[in-house]
Amino acid sequence: MSIQFLQQLTQSSDKEIVEIARTEGFEITTSEVRKLRPHLEKFSFSWLFLGIPKEVLVEVEAVLGRKRSRQLIALFTK
Repeated sequence: MSIQFLQQLTQSSDKEIVEIARTEGFEITTSEVRKLRPHLEKFSFSWLFLGIPKEVLVEVEAVLGRKRSRQLIALFTK
């Protein structure tokens, strides 16, 4: 995952994020994006090296469910 891509996501509208996700083969609603946006805005470069904090993973799973949250995280770690 490139830093530029993550910066692009933080600057994109909810609808743009839905479209970006769709091009990556991941379906997400604007409502889900709104619920996840606070975590995107708290993103730290250390996550690339140390992994996503457990509390963030738990909250993402609460929004998307286990299977979809793993799919989303796989997109960010490829």
